[in-house]
Amino acid sequence: MSNKLEQLKEERATLNTQSEDLQIKSAEHQFEIKLDSRADIKTITEHLNKGYTWKTQNAAVVVTLHDRLKDQYRELSADDEAIVKLRGHELNGLYQALLNVEGTGIESARRFIKMLTNVGSAVTDAMKELSDMNQEIGQLHQQLSEIDQEIDQLEAENSAEQVEPELEVVSDETEK
Repeated sequence: MSNKLEQLKEERATLNTQSEDLQIKSAEHQFEIKLDSRADIKTITEHLNKGYTWKTQNAAVVVTLHDRLKDQYRELSADDEAIVKLRGHELNGLYQALLNVEGTGIESARRFIKMLTNVGSAVTDAMKELSDMNQEIGQLHQQLSEIDQEIDQLEAENSAEQVEPELEVVSDETEK
């Protein structure tokens, strides 16, 4: 039983390392959103600035997203391919922001619809990639949970075996 316990602990250590590595990779990964033009970036930042109703729980993400998009807009020349690079939390912030924009005026709505049509597919593809990474991390955590349960069970069994007192055998003295 001790051998099985050691195997499980080794497997848990390996899965822990894989999980940590994958989480770091996921956090550092930059998702590329290919846009039709540099102007789409400007349109997104304008809608975030003027048409997004933020809340306490998402204010920091929206500000970070807006600043990151502005920086990338400045870095791109008119001739560059319009590719925006976002980390997972920024990508999710953009996705949520695009779903929750409010605005006024027909021209503003027209620009938003055009931009959403151009950006929507690229954002959806990147969100699918992020979802796949998160699903893989979730599967590793599920495996870790199952191994932890097995380890706990084996340790409890080992503990019970060690605690069990040995019974003293008393022979019947009357037979002598």
